[in-house]
Amino acid sequence: MSNKTIIDDIVWPCELSLSLKKSLLSIASIKHGVTSLGGSPKHPFCSDICYLFEGVAVLCTSTPNTSTTVGGVIGPQDWIGVGSMDESDRPIYTTEEIVPVVLMAFPNKLLLNLAAQDSEVFKFLFYIAQALLKKWTQAAATVIHDKEMRIVYSLLELLVLHPKKGDVIPPIKISQQQLALLSGLSRHRVNEVLKELEIAEEIEIARGSLRIINLPKLAARLNNLNVSLRDPRQFISEY
Repeated sequence: MSNKTIIDDIVWPCELSLSLKKSLLSIASIKHGVTSLGGSPKHPFCSDICYLFEGVAVLCTSTPNTSTTVGGVIGPQDWIGVGSMDESDRPIYTTEEIVPVVLMAFPNKLLLNLAAQDSEVFKFLFYIAQALLKKWTQAAATVIHDKEMRIVYSLLELLVLHPKKGDVIPPIKISQQQLALLSGLSRHRVNEVLKELEIAEEIEIARGSLRIINLPKLAARLNNLNVSLRDPRQFISEY
C-alpha cells in the first residue's frame, strides 16, 4: 500500500497539510490486533495514537474507588489514544475485540518529536481529543440511566459499525459478556433486557450475535435520553 493510497484512505480528524500527513505516515506502522501494540492489560493502547482501518473493539474504563464503569465501542475510521499520552496519568481500561482489528499506530514519542518541528501536530491531536470527548462524555451520561436505556444505546452504537447490506440489517456479532462490558452492566442484567426486547419483537437473539428486527421501535426507546453530544441514530441511515 503506497503512502498516497493510505493518505486517501484515512479519514483525518481535520484539515491538515499534505506535508504533515506525509510526516505522520513516516512514523506510523500497520498493526494487526490490539495486543500487537505491546501494551499491558490495563493500558492496551500503550503509548500510541491509533487509527482503525478494520474491526470492532469494546473499551471499558472506570474511575478509582468506584464500581461504575463506562464502556465505548470503536470501529473503522475511529481515532483512539490521545488520553494516554501522559504516562503519569493514563486512564485504566480493558478492551476486547469483537471483530479482528487492523490499525495504524503513531508512537507518542515520535509524535511529540514531530510536534517540536511542526506545531500543526497539536491541531491534529486537538481534533482527535474533541471527537473522543463527545463520544465518551455521552457514554458516561448514559450510565446514569436504567439498564434498558443503556443496552439500547449500546446496541445502536454497535449497529453504526455494522452497516446495512442491501435491504437487510446485518446481525450484530457480540456476546452477552462483551455487551455487559460495553454497557457496564452484569451479564444477568444484560440477559434480562435482551429477553424483554426479544419478547417485544425488536430483536432476535442467536448464539454469539443478535439481529435488530424493528429498528424504529427500538430506536424510539432513546427518545427520553439526552443525546445532545452524540446520537447514534444520526449515523444510521435506515432510521
